[in-house]
Amino acid sequence: MLKVYNSASRTLEEFAPREPGKVRMYVCGLTVYNDMHLGHARSYVAFDAIRRWLEHSGYAVEHVQNHTDIDDKIIARAAEEGVTPAELADSYIARTTADLAALGVRPPHQMPRATGYVEQMVALVADLLAKGHAYVAEPAEGALAPDVYFDVPSASEQFGTLTGQSLDELEAGARVAVDPRKRNPADFALWKGVREGEPSWESPWGAGRPGWHIECSAMSLALLGPQFDIHGGGSDLKFPHHESEILQTECHTGKHPMVRYWLHTGFLTIDKEKMSKSLDNFFLVRDVLQHSSAEVVRFYLLNAHYRSPIDFSDAALDEAASAHDRLAATLHRYRAASGGDRQPEALHDAVTTARADFTTAMDDDFNTREALAALYGLAREANRHEPGTLKSKLRDVVITTFEELGGEVLGLFASREAAGPSDAEIEALLAQREAARAAKEWAEADRIRDELAEQAVEVQDTPDGVRWRRV
Repeated sequence: MLKVYNSASRTLEEFAPREPGKVRMYVCGLTVYNDMHLGHARSYVAFDAIRRWLEHSGYAVEHVQNHTDIDDKIIARAAEEGVTPAELADSYIARTTADLAALGVRPPHQMPRATGYVEQMVALVADLLAKGHAYVAEPAEGALAPDVYFDVPSASEQFGTLTGQSLDELEAGARVAVDPRKRNPADFALWKGVREGEPSWESPWGAGRPGWHIECSAMSLALLGPQFDIHGGGSDLKFPHHESEILQTECHTGKHPMVRYWLHTGFLTIDKEKMSKSLDNFFLVRDVLQHSSAEVVRFYLLNAHYRSPIDFSDAALDEAASAHDRLAATLHRYRAASGGDRQPEALHDAVTTARADFTTAMDDDFNTREALAALYGLAREANRHEPGTLKSKLRDVVITTFEELGGEVLGLFASREAAGPSDAEIEALLAQREAARAAKEWAEADRIRDELAEQAVEVQDTPDGVRWRRV
């Protein structure tokens, strides 16, 4: 029985979607004014593994992940670069989508852009105004039209769903900016009046653009309905973003809860401080991938429970590479082997145990760290046997277990068809390369090295001789 940790109840709960056999999941996407950093990747890799396990467990998953393509930061960055906000957003949507693909993250079924749902946002704000949950405020300094704010005290009963904090406990100015135009310091913008030179849309209360929080409410309502199963994001989104979504959506629909299970990923930190663009202490995914393979980075991110913090360092990534390579090497050895007739019972038992332990781990709030431990248990037993001496049926059972659990569920291993050359083929090519080097045929030696690199084999010339590894 799958159990998930619900941020709303702050307890482990048995997973029971609203509609048996189907899961509707919304994950907050990127605000696209820069490339994706490793902290973002941690969240998206985690939810990819969650989706994969749900699908492996027989659920039909509808996965929606948005793009925030209009925002103060996008407007400011576009002005710096001399492009329009739309051009900037288009560029970074393409780049971050490529980064996600490189990390093996399956594309969400729908990736809506906020600007494609402004009409729905205007209608949602109008309804909140009509129901007394919002009010029109004077234009901000420099703005040409009014703002619209959500009246948080009008929904005080819903406030604090995720944080457990009452409105009275929220200290003015501690986490929200004090603005004399607000009725209450906790009130947040649903609509921002237009400023000179900014993109804008028409509304009954004046030209402007949507606030950040209303965007996800409108898109999730349009694509998943007023109530759905999973809403995910980083822990930093609990407040104010997700709390605000709950207030907006539930006051609009009158239905509670809008989401059955709230899931939040832990921070990726550097020296125990959250990795963040605003703190300028981040590593971009595409920069990290210049030095580490995508599969190693994915392994590194999954080798911790999704709710646990991860403190990033080069040393930790190197350790992950070594651990990943040991696991992958076992699979490669078994894939490359042939012949044999042995069927050791201990290896049969190890497969059964690994599958059971893997399932137990993933059903315990998607515990990928313990799931990897189950695969290591299988690898330890598998490495006690020379794969070429085993009966092909047993060898295939071992391979299939790694490919199904480590590959299809965790996204770590290339398929057998994409596994590249065998160890013997690699060694033969390296022998040819050494012969070329001895003959000072440097172009031929480089060609062989490049050929291996194209097949995801890294060659290293060291003082102790030539070493190679799959990447």
